[in-house]
Amino acid sequence: MAKSKRGYTPWEIMMIGEWVAETFPDVEWQTNVRLGSLTPRNSHGRFTVEELRLLGVWRRRVDAIVYLPDRLLLVEAILRSHPGKLSMLKLYQRLVPQTPELRPYWELPVQKVLLYCIEDPVLNILAKEEDVLPIQFVPSFFDEWFNKLARRARRAPRST
Repeated sequence: MAKSKRGYTPWEIMMIGEWVAETFPDVEWQTNVRLGSLTPRNSHGRFTVEELRLLGVWRRRVDAIVYLPDRLLLVEAILRSHPGKLSMLKLYQRLVPQTPELRPYWELPVQKVLLYCIEDPVLNILAKEEDVLPIQFVPSFFDEWFNKLARRARRAPRST
């Protein structure tokens, strides 16, 4: 597995990679795409191109964008569903038309996708109400990831 120097494993990005390879094998896609305007609010109103590029690191970041001919897929991945991902997708959809790098795609419809591994039926209902497509995908490394969880984290949510 790909681990960083700090011992972090990018499970969600790995899951997206497997899902896109299986679902859209011949389509362009990117991970960790920065969204929003390059120009932050500032007191003096002017930045050089280099300064704008550096300030761009403060923009929000969607897990992945899949560039389909008829639409953009904004993908947020989570192994165990989390309701905060729904709000993030709504925000990211609003940022697409403010993202200069996505100008060629501004006219395409945006489909929000919540890619998850462990199902939370209540969250799936909320996702559909928010026009988010919930997709369950179990990656090849599921057992390795699951076995690293603390015992209490292996339980299902206690909601109905």
